[in-house]
Amino acid sequence: MKSMMTLCMLLFVTGVMAQDNAPAAWDAKGEVRYKRRILEIKDQVWGWDLPAFKKRTIPDEYKNESAVVLAKHVDLRTFDDDHEIHRTVRVLLKINDKAALEEYSEFTFNQYELESMGQVLDPFDKFTTMNYVGVRIYKPDGKMREIYSDEAVVTEVDRRSKKERKLAIPDLQVGDLVEYFLRSERYVNHQNAYTEELFVLGDEEPVMEYSVHVEAWKRVFALEYLAMNGAPDFKENIDDRMMRLDLLVKNIPPQPVKLWMNPFRQIPMVRLHLCIGIRREMPGRRKEGTIYRNPNSLKVKGESRIELGNAVNMAGKATLPYLDEVNRQIKDYKKEHSNVSDDQLAAYIYYLIRYIGLYRVKPGDPIFVDQRRNFSRLNERYFLIYVNYLLEKNKIQADFIMVTPRYGPSQEQTFDTDDYSVVLKTKGNKPMFMSGEGIFSNAYYVPNQFEGQKAPVVKWGDAFAEEEIPLSPASANKQSEHYKISFGKSDLQQLEIERSSAVTGHFKTDIQRNLLLFEDYYDEERKALGIKESFMEEFADSKKNRSLAEEYRNAFDKARKDVKEAFLSEVKEQFDKAPESLDNYKVLKMGLRHTDPEVAYITSFKMNGFMKKAGNNYILDAGKLIGSQMSIKPSQRERKADVHMPFVRMFEYQMEFNIPAGYTVEGADKLTRNVDNEWGSFIVTTDSKDGKLIIQVKKVYKSAIVPAAKWPLLLQMIDSAEEFQQQKILLKKA
Repeated sequence: MKSMMTLCMLLFVTGVMAQDNAPAAWDAKGEVRYKRRILEIKDQVWGWDLPAFKKRTIPDEYKNESAVVLAKHVDLRTFDDDHEIHRTVRVLLKINDKAALEEYSEFTFNQYELESMGQVLDPFDKFTTMNYVGVRIYKPDGKMREIYSDEAVVTEVDRRSKKERKLAIPDLQVGDLVEYFLRSERYVNHQNAYTEELFVLGDEEPVMEYSVHVEAWKRVFALEYLAMNGAPDFKENIDDRMMRLDLLVKNIPPQPVKLWMNPFRQIPMVRLHLCIGIRREMPGRRKEGTIYRNPNSLKVKGESRIELGNAVNMAGKATLPYLDEVNRQIKDYKKEHSNVSDDQLAAYIYYLIRYIGLYRVKPGDPIFVDQRRNFSRLNERYFLIYVNYLLEKNKIQADFIMVTPRYGPSQEQTFDTDDYSVVLKTKGNKPMFMSGEGIFSNAYYVPNQFEGQKAPVVKWGDAFAEEEIPLSPASANKQSEHYKISFGKSDLQQLEIERSSAVTGHFKTDIQRNLLLFEDYYDEERKALGIKESFMEEFADSKKNRSLAEEYRNAFDKARKDVKEAFLSEVKEQFDKAPESLDNYKVLKMGLRHTDPEVAYITSFKMNGFMKKAGNNYILDAGKLIGSQMSIKPSQRERKADVHMPFVRMFEYQMEFNIPAGYTVEGADKLTRNVDNEWGSFIVTTDSKDGKLIIQVKKVYKSAIVPAAKWPLLLQMIDSAEEFQQQKILLKKA
């Protein structure tokens, strides 16, 4: 961490600020200076003598790629007056197909953005980052057109965060060359003068030349970099004033980074810190005027333990909020449950601190009770420090585990103490892994990014032990769907669907965030913790806060009305179509605790677009009722990189069709599938009885990591699911 947060920040809840209308005065004044500045920047950037940007030839092997990057240059520099940091990316690429055409037909960017909360957006001040965009379009006939960010349309203005614009590129066509730059400029102060740069030497598009230039004033700054996964080191140069780093890599082949890759562990990259230095190196801080090349990961691990240890040592009555109240609550719980086990008490403590930090409401809190609140979370480290403090006080032993998330660097390639996350593990007969994942995280829940990782167990003053965090089975991460489908009485082309859905494990969070209401989960947790009076009752009993109870009641009512839109969106996402009507929707289980971990909900709706009339008969797109399935492009069918998926998982669908009187079903036998190998399965069975057609579908991803050599086996399952989605059945008039 770059700055140690106090434990009092533990109970900080993320809010969402309302958008302001931009006052004309500050905006107009900023625009005048912005237009002058972009004229200076375009002359500077286009004037750089970079030979790679003069090339126009695409190698034959890449002519079928969607886009080809002929040149990419990143320039990061500070100046010896210690005032600004400028970062520029310049790219030249060839548009080869419609997908690339769509991707590069517009640029969305923040013209101004605040460095930190608590300030007001004011262009060119010391707290605002300024961003500039310039684009050149080269036509095959040699004509060139330029367009710049001051011509972009304003899409959002919030004076407490950003001014957003969208720059459309008109008349862009397949075969064009696009050259663009992105420049950001910000003032340096000793709080914000820290950059975390990531130069990834591999992307979906091939890159002919990728160059980097870094320049930092040695009197103030330190440079530190780590070359990972076979990436080359920088060429270094230090003179009396400046430190310089340069990198040039040619002929970077395309990588399927958008299809189950883990760039931090599979693609060559260089990570760089440019930061304010100090006179003498110490843990977490580097000496100015020095370039640190490929720091030892053991040193980073040690520094992370020191940071964690310092925070743990600070824990106590002076730094842990509401500690007396929490201790009273635990004491009452133990008194009411005289035979409570250590595991039960540990879980109670976990849920109590989660409640205090994220569920409980105080009179001065901002009123937001809709889905925004579902994204709130606690600081992971300080939340677990609080839990650990209470476990120790109640004679329950636990260890901290420092884990590098799976989609981050391995612990052998850590670069920064922030590369480590923290998990708490109890030492009972059934060890409990605790994390601070968010407002709905359960005791015993291990986030998918930690699963399967070998991680150091913190032993204060001793050598690290090693712990392998367990993997969850596919059955623990399941989405289950049960449809009862009838055909409209007045219009057989309209489906009437009664749907029961349930999700577990790693599938839960998105559903919880989108569908749960604070009023419901607050009340359920309050009662589960034995807290007798709700905050609404407290406010109603208080003359000072009585009006707040009415404000919250109005907010609850509005959130309950608005949640229908969330259910509509969920149905649309599942079926790739919006329903004609949503007739019923309800959450049955919220999955708030490990003792009842399932989220279950029902929806009933009418849907068009799956049935087509064919004379006296009807054709039903039965396969499309399981939603869209992955389609593998021809260029992705051969793979050299191992597959890295988020987690193992299972999907189950049971579709029960009530066949209309006077009709029979043909083609159901063509729906059946049975692909089942060591990496995945896709199995479909059908059955007809009592005027019903029942289709059961089961799809399983059996391993999160699949060797490239086994990719063809995984493809069998993926292809089978895609083929099923295209299958139809015939309702034939008898």
